[in-house]
Amino acid sequence: MNIVSREFNFLKPFKTSELLRIGNKYDGGYILPKSVLKDSDGLISFGYGYDSSFEEDFIHRTDKKVLIFDHTCSYLELFLIFLKYLKRFLLFRKKWRDINHHFKKLRSHHKFITSKKVTFLKKRIVSKKNTRQEIEIQNVFDLCSFKKAILKCDIEGDEFLVISDILNHKYFIDCIVIEFHHIDLNLEKFKSSVKKILNDYSIVHVHGNNHDPIVQKHNIPSTLEITFIKKNQLKENNYVNTFPIDNLDSPNNPHLSDIPFKFND
Repeated sequence: MNIVSREFNFLKPFKTSELLRIGNKYDGGYILPKSVLKDSDGLISFGYGYDSSFEEDFIHRTDKKVLIFDHTCSYLELFLIFLKYLKRFLLFRKKWRDINHHFKKLRSHHKFITSKKVTFLKKRIVSKKNTRQEIEIQNVFDLCSFKKAILKCDIEGDEFLVISDILNHKYFIDCIVIEFHHIDLNLEKFKSSVKKILNDYSIVHVHGNNHDPIVQKHNIPSTLEITFIKKNQLKENNYVNTFPIDNLDSPNNPHLSDIPFKFND
């Protein structure tokens, strides 16, 4: 068991009843309180990566709309990959299942982003726009009418650049789920970012992504999924100290053990 350094006790989550796993059992799933899911009026998703399990499960459970931004996803990219594997099959008789896999991925992407409940924009989330492929946080909220949104943020390290901009719109966001990346390289940024969020929100769940290691000397995962809810929604004062949680958490990589860690009492 990895014992987390006391200086990171601010990450210790409050105990919350009725936590739910939304999305895949493995990578792509996140933890939300049932009450937040029920009361939300929409989902804003920063980062999609062709894994729509969280967004699709949200739609299935709530019948609410989803607004998604990801500059890395495109029909063209998927089509070119499909053509590459098709060419390999025709020339070298490579495995048919590879072609089938990439065709299904292309078809799944099309089906998802053309859903009536989904608005997808191929844009990178930034604090200040410099190119046409970028969008500022302010413009994100200009595009939607959500008043009690859930915000999911999985943008591979760019989260540190937009925390302040997100919090400028805290009155429209009831729950924030962020996957923090490269914590080992951004310890001070990570601490200051989380503490900014904690001015208005409380942590109700954490989970370490087992694709990446523990931060040495501190014993926190270097990639950490954190669920925050508005402080006025918190109903309990007790903490949860030990992770992962049985029957709720699952390893992001099912071929590796999940990351066990415990906070100091």
